[in-house]
Amino acid sequence: MPLDLLSRLKSETAACHARLENALDLMRDDLQRDEYIVLLERFYGYVAPWEHAAAACMPASLAGFFDERRKASLLAADLAALTGEPHCVASVPQADSHDDLPRMHTIGEAFGSMYVMEGSTLGGRFIAPHVAERLALTPGIGNAYFDGYGPRTGSMWNAFRATVTANVPQPQYDDAVKAAIATFDSLHAWLCPEAVDAHAQPAPGAAS
Repeated sequence: MPLDLLSRLKSETAACHARLENALDLMRDDLQRDEYIVLLERFYGYVAPWEHAAAACMPASLAGFFDERRKASLLAADLAALTGEPHCVASVPQADSHDDLPRMHTIGEAFGSMYVMEGSTLGGRFIAPHVAERLALTPGIGNAYFDGYGPRTGSMWNAFRATVTANVPQPQYDDAVKAAIATFDSLHAWLCPEAVDAHAQPAPGAAS
């Protein structure tokens, strides 16, 4: 029996998921406030245009479902609280929908990509309190993005899983998996450009 889509998404994205998680290393004890602000700016620059692109793939019947899961406003609130500048995100560079974001033209591709973004709320349950403790933040102020849905995280994830199962047709499963992998890869490239640049450089002594 073929694997269901959610099982495939979990197994086939495991490697790129681990690579991004290790590169960000948000659970480390020496996290600094300035680097955290820079990281939130990078997240905002990706999440804001990603939400616009993903929403365009959703049918009208799922508009409310998607809108309830938008998080760019949480990042904007976090940055305003941390910097003291209410409109600081206005100058944040944003990812280009063609060059920096995964391809999303079908509901399968949109949900494959959304699997990555929604799945991050599960890890956020551990990141949010850690960041609040390390940076002496008031819970919910400066770490709202990682806190995500708070106590509703489990139920929101279950609702997402059910919606994926009900709305993505089997012929689009491959495209959904490709979109999820592309999302992890594009997030890694956008959030950790220095790591990508270093990987692209030839090793010392390598032939030119």
